[in-house]
Amino acid sequence: MRIDEYAALDAVALSTAVRAGEVSAAEVTEAAIGAIEAVEPRLNALVLKDFAQARRTALGVPRDAPLAGVPFLVKDVNLQVAGWPTTHSSRFFADASPLPDSELVARWRRAGTVFLGKTNTPEFADNFATEPVFRGTTLNPWNPAFTVGGSSGGAAAAVASGMVPVAHGTDVGGSIRVPAACCGLFGLKPSRGLNPLGPHHVELGGGLNCDHVLSRSVRDSAAFLDASAGPDPGAQYRVMRSVPSYLAALQDQRENLRIAVISRTLDGGSVDPEIEARLHDAARLLESLGHTIVPARFPVEVAALAAGEGWMPLWLMDIAMVIRDRTTVLHREPGPDQIETMPRYAVERIARMSAHEYLDVRRLTHRICLVMLRAFGEFDLIVTPSTATLPPAVGALDANAPDFDLAHWGTAGYAFAPFSEIFNVTGQPAASLPLYQSVSGLPIGIQLVGRQDEDYRLLRVAADLEAATAWTNRHPPVWAVARRAKSSFDRS
Repeated sequence: MRIDEYAALDAVALSTAVRAGEVSAAEVTEAAIGAIEAVEPRLNALVLKDFAQARRTALGVPRDAPLAGVPFLVKDVNLQVAGWPTTHSSRFFADASPLPDSELVARWRRAGTVFLGKTNTPEFADNFATEPVFRGTTLNPWNPAFTVGGSSGGAAAAVASGMVPVAHGTDVGGSIRVPAACCGLFGLKPSRGLNPLGPHHVELGGGLNCDHVLSRSVRDSAAFLDASAGPDPGAQYRVMRSVPSYLAALQDQRENLRIAVISRTLDGGSVDPEIEARLHDAARLLESLGHTIVPARFPVEVAALAAGEGWMPLWLMDIAMVIRDRTTVLHREPGPDQIETMPRYAVERIARMSAHEYLDVRRLTHRICLVMLRAFGEFDLIVTPSTATLPPAVGALDANAPDFDLAHWGTAGYAFAPFSEIFNVTGQPAASLPLYQSVSGLPIGIQLVGRQDEDYRLLRVAADLEAATAWTNRHPPVWAVARRAKSSFDRS
């Protein structure tokens, strides 16, 4: 299989070809390795490559597996992969010992995927840019001057450039959707609890976090959800899939839906005029598909409740806890150059937090859920921009500045990506769709949000929009088909 043939196919098409005997999993794996070797040196998207293990795995992939032979990458945070360390892109974890597979990893393996390596992330997945000191900056295949997004930036760069059709991402505040918007991909954060986090975690981010994938096509995201959705053994909460197959549900009869369109941020702020114009284009497109469009705003009460730190301590707690656990293993605190400024702040902030304060934050998120449900309960979907601006320049969102200030960092980060985290709080499924491009050629994402546990409906409408805009035909300047002439991307 040639690299150009491989890069032209999504995961569903690749697995269909393997099951039909048109190509072997081993041939697909070799093509993926070739794509990675051609593109990765220009992007710095991967932090671990294990091609020897991938080749061994490919030889034993069952041809009847639903995702037979699909090349796959795992983000270097949250999940454990047997034989591979999880470093969180932190020097403090540089020599961390591998742990047994997480349940989600085990499900992907059983579905027939072939793991090739791990992708870059900001340290402890704590930023909307992927620029960790330990692993270095991941570059955007559309333009190296602008951020790839975060925290699943390595995954986004790998998928957007054609290294793999699908890669794992995590999302506690937009970390799947923001990189998807920056890199022209489809990125779904499923309903709260739909994908498992065990056995190494009960929950993450106080229930804000969801793990899933970034992909070029909607059907790939649906196919991976088929392989992963449902509670793991021993889970405290049992969230069941709402349809037998998310992939099959893409073919269900279309509905005429009532859709709220929000163009203002939580606090009533405006977005970049070019992005707002594309949002209105998306609304007109949805209307042409038979849906009812209603202009809407976030409730004023939500902005008031989110003032100050809001729900931020929930994900700061995760950072503090993983550093505490590592400290226990090593019997020492991290050295001055072993964790960055933001994680050090998280450790100090959580050390000052009482149990009452933490429970107050949990109650706050519950109140916000109720307010949002009252405001939008009559709508089937919500549409917003994925981000308020085009991707910022590399270095603009610095989580390791010597004079780091959480309020200043938060202002800059949420000025860029103010629309995603609220739907981690509510637990609703939300996805960034790469519907448009800017005049300068950068991707513009539009966010689609569904009702809790109605991921299938969101996916179905997203598939209609994919068909209408043909976004899978767009590729960035750095693409796996062939190495182009030297450009500003070339590091040599």
